[in-house]
Amino acid sequence: MLRSSLQRKQKAGPQSCPLLIFSVGGRRLAVKTDEVAGISAWKGSIPVPSRTPFVSAVVRKDKDVFPVFDLAELLHVTVKGEELLCLTAKHHRGAMAICIDEDMPVLHTLDAAAIQAYRGGEFEAIGSFANGLDQIPIISLAKLGSA
Repeated sequence: MLRSSLQRKQKAGPQSCPLLIFSVGGRRLAVKTDEVAGISAWKGSIPVPSRTPFVSAVVRKDKDVFPVFDLAELLHVTVKGEELLCLTAKHHRGAMAICIDEDMPVLHTLDAAAIQAYRGGEFEAIGSFANGLDQIPIISLAKLGSA
């Protein structure tokens, strides 16, 4: 008996993965766009005592106060530029701010099949991808500082 075309399983096409590429201390990184709440100008931070690794400051945005995750310290670099940017991350414990280089982040859509294992080892990444000669790690903002 012949099957109708409606009964056949359709092959899944390539899965796209929307990413935001940004830099910290000149180091390019990527994150999934659904983990980003926004990008704005960095207006400075207020130091606070903390026992949480890489979190020792807060920033004010209107009436909200966000903890600052120091991604530059984790990477052992210093953010670059005169007009730094603030990436607001969706973290599983609530939104947090990350100071990034002044270079404007770029949206990039990647075929999910192009994601490879990240072999850097200095921090946890969900994978990486080749962009020209660069191997760009994809980090999870939702899990930063959770390891």
